[in-house]
Amino acid sequence: MKKPSTEVLYQEESAYKDMLLRKSWRMRIGETVAFVLGMMILSQFFPSNDTTFKVLAFAIAIAVVGLSPFLYKAMLRPVYKLTKTHLIVSISGKETSYPLSEVEQIYEGRHFYRLGGQKRIADGFQTVSQPFE
Repeated sequence: MKKPSTEVLYQEESAYKDMLLRKSWRMRIGETVAFVLGMMILSQFFPSNDTTFKVLAFAIAIAVVGLSPFLYKAMLRPVYKLTKTHLIVSISGKETSYPLSEVEQIYEGRHFYRLGGQKRIADGFQTVSQPFE
């Protein structure tokens, strides 16, 4: 296999909105667990019918959902580089190179692509493990 060209034509990092809207099921489960733990801790200090409990429950929900993309971005550090011949996806320092001949948009949605025979969301978070037929 030929080495990808090292001349980067375009480079982009995932934006906050991408991190917020396009998460894998593992990330969503992690957020749910964090919210449930926060609620369990909160319920130890306030009765559930107290106004303070309700306000803090909303604060926990907003913090978990709203701040998690910053945490994901800091941990995963997704970077996408486009060269003349390859798309290079770097997540958590691990680079994966895809020849542009293997990159194809799927018409299920504007953020879905087929990379190396697998369905992927454009920001690289989710990968469906089953190859397309």
